[in-house]
Amino acid sequence: MKTNRLLITIFIGLLLVFSILYFEFPIQVISPVFYNDVIEIFSKQYSVDPLFITSIIKEESNFSIKAHSRSGAIGLMQIMPPTAKELADELGINNLNPENIEDPFINIRLGTYYVSKLLKEFNGNMILTLAAYNAGINKVRNWQKQNPLVEMEVNDIPYKETSSYIKSVMRTYKWLKWVQELKNLIRNHKTS
Repeated sequence: MKTNRLLITIFIGLLLVFSILYFEFPIQVISPVFYNDVIEIFSKQYSVDPLFITSIIKEESNFSIKAHSRSGAIGLMQIMPPTAKELADELGINNLNPENIEDPFINIRLGTYYVSKLLKEFNGNMILTLAAYNAGINKVRNWQKQNPLVEMEVNDIPYKETSSYIKSVMRTYKWLKWVQELKNLIRNHKTS
């Protein structure tokens, strides 16, 4: 019994340290909770791992709904307005404008749908999906034509920024998967 309490205390301590260092505690730790339901809804609807979407949001905007990039990307998932318009048309969303692209519900819906399309395009390959999400689908298609093995190694990606982006998203994704597995292990241990 003391061992279980010690393990839980250590786990909570590790999560707290991680939160402080990685998510800029306390505001950024709290923020993802507000979007978790939306992420779950659209991840389920478009058959994408919600932790993958959370990892993308972490890297793209650090959970800031007002995030805007120098290149013009908007919102939590940093979607370019022309891409947002194209995705909205496919989903039957009318009257899309930059203000409602910032809306977490719309932004996460569009972004998750887009990630789902990219995963299908690249046969479930997360590396190529992230590369296309960051650098553009046409660039990744060209990379594949030039080097069919590009899907094997992140370091084969010709853009350093894109390679770094992929590594960061995947590092967050692996961490979130590990935390989820640990929580499931603790939960299952309690019910045993």
